[in-house]
Amino acid sequence: MKIIYFIIFILLTEFYSAFAFANSAKKHCDITLGELAWKNRVLIYNAQSKAELDDLYAFAEYEQVSLTERKLVVIGIVEQQPVIVFGYPKCHISLNKQNPKTKVTLIGLDSTVKAKYSSFDSDLIYSTIDKMPMRKTELGRY
Repeated sequence: MKIIYFIIFILLTEFYSAFAFANSAKKHCDITLGELAWKNRVLIYNAQSKAELDDLYAFAEYEQVSLTERKLVVIGIVEQQPVIVFGYPKCHISLNKQNPKTKVTLIGLDSTVKAKYSSFDSDLIYSTIDKMPMRKTELGRY
C-alpha cells in the first residue's frame, strides 16, 4: 500500500513540476507592431519621465471606453523602453526600428503612421481616428 501512495506522490510531483514550468513560460510574451496590424490602432507616447508615464496610465484608465471602441493600443516610451499602457496584455513590445522622435505618434490599422503630434491632445487624436475611412466603416457612416 505504501508503494502505491509513493507512486501517486511521485506522479503528482512530476505533474505539478511540468505544469509549473509550462505556466512560467507563458508569463513572458513578446510582440511587435506588425502583430497588431489590422487588429489595433497604436498610439505611441514619448514620456519624459516615469511620472509622465504614470499620467498616461491614469489617462488610459479614465478613457478606457473611448480607447477600446477605437481599437487603440497605447504604448508609452520612457528612457527608450516601450511599455504597453493599454489595450493589450502586458507583454514586451518591440517597435522594430520605429521609435518615433515626436511626442505622440498615431499608427493606423494598416500599420502606417497616420499622424504625429508635438503634444498630447486626446480630442484631436480621437477626431483624427474618427475621420479615417476604416473607422467610418466601423461606425456605419460610410
